[in-house]
Amino acid sequence: MRLNDHISKFLPLYIALGAVIAYMVPGPFAVFEGSTDFLLGFVIFLAGLSMAMEDLAILKKSFFIISTGLFLKWTLTVALSVVLAVVFFSNLPEIADGLILTGSVPSGTAATLYTFLAGGNASLIVAMGILDVFISPVLTPAIMDFFASGSVVVSFFQLAKKMFFIVILPIVLGMAARHLFQNAIHKITEYRRFASSFTIVFIVVTVVASVSSQMKLGAGLLVGLTIAVFVQVLLPMLAGYKIALLAGIKRESAIAILFEVGLCNSALAAILALEFFGVTAAIPAVINMIINLSLGAYFSNYLGRESELLLKREESS
Repeated sequence: MRLNDHISKFLPLYIALGAVIAYMVPGPFAVFEGSTDFLLGFVIFLAGLSMAMEDLAILKKSFFIISTGLFLKWTLTVALSVVLAVVFFSNLPEIADGLILTGSVPSGTAATLYTFLAGGNASLIVAMGILDVFISPVLTPAIMDFFASGSVVVSFFQLAKKMFFIVILPIVLGMAARHLFQNAIHKITEYRRFASSFTIVFIVVTVVASVSSQMKLGAGLLVGLTIAVFVQVLLPMLAGYKIALLAGIKRESAIAILFEVGLCNSALAAILALEFFGVTAAIPAVINMIINLSLGAYFSNYLGRESELLLKREESS
């Protein structure tokens, strides 16, 4: 348990450190380049082990809340990504495509953990995550087909097929394994978070190592891209949370929407970018991964402390 807490707390640091090491010394890690699809599928399989079909029962009583979260995720986040790409990187098509792709993938696997730590509605984020997984192989290729620069021709069906094997199949297998072997799965619950975190770090290291020799960004462009990605993550988080509250959604459910809207599966975006859009297109995804995990950790800690204070006030009143 202490190891899990340590990994959760310092995951952004380990990702950043791993990325720097892989960039400077890529040789030992580049040999694992062909394993990234399997590794991400494994992370999503582990996420599936924590999901049960019973979680979808919340759909009946929380249809408006879930619809709001999914709508904001696939409109606000995507629209902001497109605007940032067109306004600032229209002369750099691979960067623009990578930025749009990073904002057009399903929510990240860390969203559930951060929602729980922040005192949010964990069942709600799980339900949205399940739906996200099943609709993204349709929406992501459609978005890229419409908004991508056109410098690279990408088949809708090739991209959808890729997402099916990396996203849908692993999560279905994970949910099936949970249903068939519930007692055995329960015994390894405390190890899943560590395995997921370690694998995510390894994916980042592998991706960075495989593209390090071809990453030719000037310092000014790198700083500008980092700022753009920071806005890409932060603004949807804040807007999603505020819009949810203004819509009359309770605070714990608004917290779930915050992480659903703001945390994209940037590991998936990096893998798809490498295969379909080129090496440079993966850079926004790698930067996004570091930033979304860092901001996710900050908001989960901040909102978690706030949740504890609210609970104490309710108990004392």
